[in-house]
Amino acid sequence: MRKAVTFARRTSLWELLGTSIRPLLGERPFLQKIATELDSLLVEAKALDIEQEVVRGWLQDVIHRRQSVEKRGESLRRRAASHLRGIFGFTSEELVKFGVQPRQSGPRGPRRQPPVAEAPPNTAE
Repeated sequence: MRKAVTFARRTSLWELLGTSIRPLLGERPFLQKIATELDSLLVEAKALDIEQEVVRGWLQDVIHRRQSVEKRGESLRRRAASHLRGIFGFTSEELVKFGVQPRQSGPRGPRRQPPVAEAPPNTAE
């Protein structure tokens, strides 16, 4: 976004320069070529800016469509994985060939006891 702001600032400066040069063209004809090039450059710059905005809108549309497809695909993958777990079992190694991780079987490890908070020392003696 910063670059768009910079571009807009620059084109505004170019436009100001072109407008300010016009009254001087009668006395200083050597500026005519620069003023003409500046005018054509401004037209091209504005056309490119409009084209960029159109493409930015198109990109946003493509991104939203891709995210929608991604969401639907992930939903289908989860549904299929659930069915496969129901067929083969949650810990079956058969799930691996479908890209589904089987649940770990066996002991989970020792349970940790929550730390016991020590009572604050009694200072009222």
